[in-house]
Amino acid sequence: MGVIEFDLIPVPAQRTVPADSWRPPADIRMISADDHNLEMDHLYEERLPAKFKDRAPKFYRDKNTGLVVMEYKGRSFAPPGIGTIGHECPGFWDIGERLRAMDSEGIAASVLYHGQLQSLNAIIGEDPELYTACADAYNEWLIEYTRPAAKRLMGVAMLPAFLNPATAHDQMQKLKQLGYRAVMMPSYPKGIRYNSREMDPVWSAIEESGIPLSFHVTAFQEFFGYGSLGANLTRNLSPFRPLLGQLTFSGVFDRHPNLKVVFAEGGATWVADALVSMDFVFRSYYSILRPQLPQMPSYYWKKQCFATFMNDPIGMEMIDRIGADNVMWSLDYPHPESVYGYAGSVAKSIYDTIGHEKAKKVLGGNAARLYGL
Repeated sequence: MGVIEFDLIPVPAQRTVPADSWRPPADIRMISADDHNLEMDHLYEERLPAKFKDRAPKFYRDKNTGLVVMEYKGRSFAPPGIGTIGHECPGFWDIGERLRAMDSEGIAASVLYHGQLQSLNAIIGEDPELYTACADAYNEWLIEYTRPAAKRLMGVAMLPAFLNPATAHDQMQKLKQLGYRAVMMPSYPKGIRYNSREMDPVWSAIEESGIPLSFHVTAFQEFFGYGSLGANLTRNLSPFRPLLGQLTFSGVFDRHPNLKVVFAEGGATWVADALVSMDFVFRSYYSILRPQLPQMPSYYWKKQCFATFMNDPIGMEMIDRIGADNVMWSLDYPHPESVYGYAGSVAKSIYDTIGHEKAKKVLGGNAARLYGL
């Protein structure tokens, strides 16, 4: 048997942006709707209020090994097998290096999601008060971190109001005063039902603020043993279909018509199939569905939802089913699955597939409109 060769993708730190990398026409401003930053070393140990100091999660980057250490009560929270993703890129934590990386790919602005914060989701049920304090510390730090380049870097705050819906209004007002234009919550927090009417104060507070809500893929460890890394990554990059169904069929979008929701890093292809399935369920089971929605599920997607993707040629071929107004491209810097180093060729493929006007929306226009960038 001959040697089988694969077109493997090197890690971002080993990629070089071609000098002749493709750029879109001048009227298209490229915005990455999903990138990542690494939190400050010892963030929680240093910034949590005194009453939490004795149980603060430990978080720091080991300068000798490059590994991120995340510990809580002696337990490691670093995702097995992917605990070093992106850490070889100085731009993960250094703003100057990040801006140079953005410039090399022609990126005008970037939406920054957490580096490791969601790994603490496991303590939500164990110590919700501590989790809320960690989110507050992160949010206050992130706005400081992005301030030197505030015109190009927009951080996404972590909203812990799902743990105590009565606090949602005050939390949203605080984040708005800090200057945030985007918030996120975990997709499937343990013990929390987003379809419960008890969550209505959360949706109302977000809707009232005018700030979009994001759900982002996370490094969830469901499978163990042989082949588990690939299985977990495959599962983690396709998590949103049940969540979209839950929010839609429970009437969240219908009751909160100005709520905008972003499903980040899960790609775009899944949306087309999900919309077909949800509309089919709606038509087939309408008489017994509760609540009975006044519109088809696809209506709420087109009106209120967005998906981000890095490189999704199938999704681009189905752009009219998904909605050119509902998709936002991203670099996903500096993760291994990012398109950093070859963003120009990806952008050209998008442009050639969907045409100028739709590419103008997907490559940056939708993000600019949603976030006021």
